[in-house]
Amino acid sequence: MRSLALLASDSSHLPLLTVFKESGVTRKYGFEIDLEIVGGSRAPTMKHRTKLIYAGEIDFVSGLHHETYRERAKGHKRLVYLAQTQNRWDDRLVGPVELKSVDELRGKRIVCHSTAPCVTGNLKAILRQLGFKEEEIRVEAIESMSGNLTRYADDVVAGNAAAALVDMPFDLYAEKKGLKIIPLPERPVIHNTTILTTTDYIRENRETVILFLKAIIDAIHFFKTEPDAVADILQKNLSKRYTLDDRAYFVHLQREWAKLLLAKPYPLPAAIQNVFELDAAHDPNMGNISPMEPWDLHYLREIDDSGFIDQLYAS
Repeated sequence: MRSLALLASDSSHLPLLTVFKESGVTRKYGFEIDLEIVGGSRAPTMKHRTKLIYAGEIDFVSGLHHETYRERAKGHKRLVYLAQTQNRWDDRLVGPVELKSVDELRGKRIVCHSTAPCVTGNLKAILRQLGFKEEEIRVEAIESMSGNLTRYADDVVAGNAAAALVDMPFDLYAEKKGLKIIPLPERPVIHNTTILTTTDYIRENRETVILFLKAIIDAIHFFKTEPDAVADILQKNLSKRYTLDDRAYFVHLQREWAKLLLAKPYPLPAAIQNVFELDAAHDPNMGNISPMEPWDLHYLREIDDSGFIDQLYAS
């Protein structure tokens, strides 16, 4: 059986992509997934993503939320988004139980796990929305902690930070350590598993693109409807990376991601506008580039119009 190479931009994409790879769903569509993550041997850094997909060394990328616009500004129009599996931000802000509201974090150190605009940028935008002045926002991304993802919550427990922005399931870890989740306004985002390839690849592999999209839609259905099997897959494959063994973390991860994942993975217009404004819109080199330019949803629409998705959930 053939293998398709899929590169994940960050470990935060792994809940869905691990299930995509390990559930067996893809075999119904005639392929298996060779899943790699940025930081590995093939793609040591984020900058390797565009090089690899331009060179045809990988088939699909999960991520590349901002670089696509920069590439178009340079005249390179080959990168294209095909689907968006979630439209709501899933990072959680955690802090001490005595913290009454996010307003008490003005001027205080908040640690987070990524410098990416879709992480720090969204948090800063929310704080501004809540009335924080620029000098009152102290968001510090500490990516060197990537090998110890529990450390962000531990820093708050130790008093080294006032709050931490964490991925799931580290929100549950934080609660188990005596912290609480600090409510934030909902925010539409282009985040995590955004499916991207090139126009060259689509032209030469149209049938593969359709099968890949069907398979990831099917994997989302599996994620939503097979909670025990999904928790098993997540625990088996992610416990070492997360340094978390308790099954409760993976039950939590399945339950919360199942709420976020879209049965029909279309992006929200507000989410596209958000990701554009976080980064590209502030670059004078962007010229007249539209937020919608890199998106080509007609393959997803073709699948949807065929009744494929409705039939999945009807059964």
